[in-house]
Amino acid sequence: MSVKTAVMPYLAQCLSSNELLNSKRYLFELKRKLLRQPHNLKVFIKIDDPYSYILLQALARFVPRYSASTSLKLSFHPICSYAKNAFPEPILWQQNAFSDCQYLAKLYGLNFPDTDLSNRSHKIKAIKSLLACDSSTADLQQFITVFEQFWQGKSSSSNALLSHLENDTLARNSALLKTLGHYQAGTIYYGNEWYWGVDRLAYLEQRISAISEQAIAPLFTKTRLKLAPLAKTSKLNDNNQRQLTLYFSIRSPYSYLGLEQAVELTKTYQIPLVIKPVLPMVMRGLTVPKAKKMYIFHDTTREARRLNIDYGKVADPLGKGVERCYAIFEYAKKQGKATEYLLSYSRAVNSQGVHSQTDAGLKCIVERSGLDWQHAQSLLGQSNWRQWAQQNLDEMLALGLWGVPSFHYQDKHLQLSVWGQDRLARIEQYLNPQND
Repeated sequence: MSVKTAVMPYLAQCLSSNELLNSKRYLFELKRKLLRQPHNLKVFIKIDDPYSYILLQALARFVPRYSASTSLKLSFHPICSYAKNAFPEPILWQQNAFSDCQYLAKLYGLNFPDTDLSNRSHKIKAIKSLLACDSSTADLQQFITVFEQFWQGKSSSSNALLSHLENDTLARNSALLKTLGHYQAGTIYYGNEWYWGVDRLAYLEQRISAISEQAIAPLFTKTRLKLAPLAKTSKLNDNNQRQLTLYFSIRSPYSYLGLEQAVELTKTYQIPLVIKPVLPMVMRGLTVPKAKKMYIFHDTTREARRLNIDYGKVADPLGKGVERCYAIFEYAKKQGKATEYLLSYSRAVNSQGVHSQTDAGLKCIVERSGLDWQHAQSLLGQSNWRQWAQQNLDEMLALGLWGVPSFHYQDKHLQLSVWGQDRLARIEQYLNPQND
């Protein structure tokens, strides 16, 4: 093991520490005050990104609440394309984004169409309309109106092309997005940190409120598991056909957070949990932008902190670590310890700095999950796991799910598929609606 590999968990632990975060925020705020600058929020939007549409509506509520006590200044930066390697399955991502924004709209009382009426042939005209808006205005409604016309199918057709000036503006916005360290729209950049969509607006609220001159009750709160026992009258109590399936990657930190929550949810509601590992994107021949990797690390850090899950001392299992994990998984499954094994493995590589590519590290993980190390070690040379890992991936894609962690809940009344550890709360809302 190289020196670089050995020290990476400690570097990751430092980068994810509260002390470093608070120091960075303190220095940023000190500099802002010395220069007498307002709180500058850079908002990146994309006309055919449904999360951008939802975010603008949320900001229309957010900004007035803090403008009186805090000098907020917004600037808007339309973009028209993503990096090709940003999403492994762009069509499935777009389909999921539309249905997910329908859910978010109902959750927060925002506007979003029941049917996708957007017309991609009108996209150029809509982009031109966005670029014609004042990019540094507090009047959000002009941007919302453009999105509304596009997504509600109210845009008129146009053969107009983007001018050189408009193309240059879009190129500058895309370059700025990349330079600042992100890869997609529906995002806000403030004080060297990123906030994606309505799901992360609560973090921005907490930060702005902390430096505001007056305490303001948060408008947006993170949806999370309530884990309340089912009422005796619940229609699910006598349902023995329930099952929650988790599509999981041992390298994905979001999968780690999703696994921890799924275990708690299935214990509370007495639902069988089936875990179906898939290969990480990089090991399937796909590339991941550097900006995406760094955003995921920092976003997982704050999500783990909110959920009270240990995270940060990361020993990336990419490559040999993943292969060794999956080679033993079937053995763990036959012993009835699949969940215990993956929990032990996930905690080891995400919060304890255990190098799973070494025998010493793997032995610790295996024995801690109640499995026999000598037998597990004899399985490490096998590669039959690749077949079921591919089958799991194909099954996940067939459900319209494009990445991990994804969840598929089913009973005799319903089948519900959701992407992301954020949406496990949506499944609980179905299981226990009286706790909404």
